[in-house]
Amino acid sequence: MAGGRPTKYSPEFGKLICERMAVNPVGWSTLENLYPDMPNFSTIKAWRHSIPQFSTMYLEAKASQAALLVEEIDELLPSDVRYYIDDKGNERIDAPSAGMLIAKINNRKWMAARLAPKLYGDKQQTDTTVTLKHEESIKDLA
Repeated sequence: MAGGRPTKYSPEFGKLICERMAVNPVGWSTLENLYPDMPNFSTIKAWRHSIPQFSTMYLEAKASQAALLVEEIDELLPSDVRYYIDDKGNERIDAPSAGMLIAKINNRKWMAARLAPKLYGDKQQTDTTVTLKHEESIKDLA
């Protein structure tokens, strides 16, 4: 039997791929390393464009990834900041470690906004429907 990654889509395999994405807030190359049976990203792209059911599951999995990234922000706060005692005996925050924490938080916020823009994006979209009746418009012109 030939080795390698599977390239044939099945609903079960598509569901497994999306479940793996949903619970791992990592990029595709990391997923490929974690799970050797994952197809390459070009195959995923092709499936997203040709299989509507997979595309829907994929988008839902990406929204779950975004939620995980946002949840991780709170977990980062106490763990990554270092403190030191200055020459007067006062506890101070180590500026480089605080800067790295800010960068990590901003990275997660950016990724969440790209993965689920409706939930975490910077711009809020509002859908508005306006209905005009032609009769009223014509009366206003006369």
